[in-house]
Amino acid sequence: MVIYDITDDNLRALVAETLKDYGLQRIQYSAFIGSLRRDRLNSLIVDLKNLIKDLVENVQIFPVCDTCFKGRHEIGKPKRYKLDEKKAKVAYF
Repeated sequence: MVIYDITDDNLRALVAETLKDYGLQRIQYSAFIGSLRRDRLNSLIVDLKNLIKDLVENVQIFPVCDTCFKGRHEIGKPKRYKLDEKKAKVAYF
């Protein structure tokens, strides 16, 4: 799971597009989820560091196992998640 707090509109859009390019799906305005192999995760981290640089923006990446995701509690209008079960599991680092 990737969450971010970015005040700059253009940078926020770039980060969101980068996450989509890696196949992650938006689950909230500033939150994405998906499965990445370790090499793709490392590549994403490098790309995000290059976008964020030394700015005061914040991006956080959390590993979420299948069991934890399935055990989530959702309050309010349900969101539909189309996670690819065939993809590699989330990498832990």
